[in-house]
Amino acid sequence: MSKLNKIPRKSTWVDMTAFVDVSFLILSFFMLATKFKPPEIVQVQNPKSVSSENQPENDVFKVSFDKDGKVFISFSPDKEAQDKAQQTAEVLSRQKGLNLTPAQISTFKKFSIGGIGVPVEKLPGLLNLTDDEFKNFKQPGIPVQDSLNNQLNDYINALLTATGGRKPENVMLNGDNGTKYPYFKNVLAAFKKNGIFSFKLITALEGIPEGTPLYKTHNTKK
Repeated sequence: MSKLNKIPRKSTWVDMTAFVDVSFLILSFFMLATKFKPPEIVQVQNPKSVSSENQPENDVFKVSFDKDGKVFISFSPDKEAQDKAQQTAEVLSRQKGLNLTPAQISTFKKFSIGGIGVPVEKLPGLLNLTDDEFKNFKQPGIPVQDSLNNQLNDYINALLTATGGRKPENVMLNGDNGTKYPYFKNVLAAFKKNGIFSFKLITALEGIPEGTPLYKTHNTKK
């Protein structure tokens, strides 16, 4: 019988050093390039709806109010919205005689991402806080309880004055489900007074009831 030639065994070891190096480089790039959204100052329990539209992220001006009726404004972190935030601070400074410094205006832009909720006259003091102090500071909210002193109107008016009346692309209302009606009514009154008649309402997603026309339409698209 002839002998079968044996196939020589070869090592299966692969040098992974280069692969690991590349992986760490990619990971480092994403860690440095990624922008994390800062937490919002106001905590809101949104009403529920079956809408599945994603919340926009660019050029957002948002008015939020919690269950106690504390009102806050915020701007999204993209350049377009942050330019509007800067212009809003500059106009407020002129209109209300706040004499905000360039450093305070820059801080307004930064704080506006998380949410600003103080009376206009207390804005300079808020803008003198450090980042850590701002996170721990309990903002009283923008006054809207009295229709004669609805200061949300002042903030919105400053924004629209700065932009020549052009609204941000995405005006959003972020209200708590437990808020009393007078607060909600006065927020809408500030919108109406400044010619804002359309906006997006932020809600918490819930399942679409079976058998409804929306349920049938939604499942037909799948």
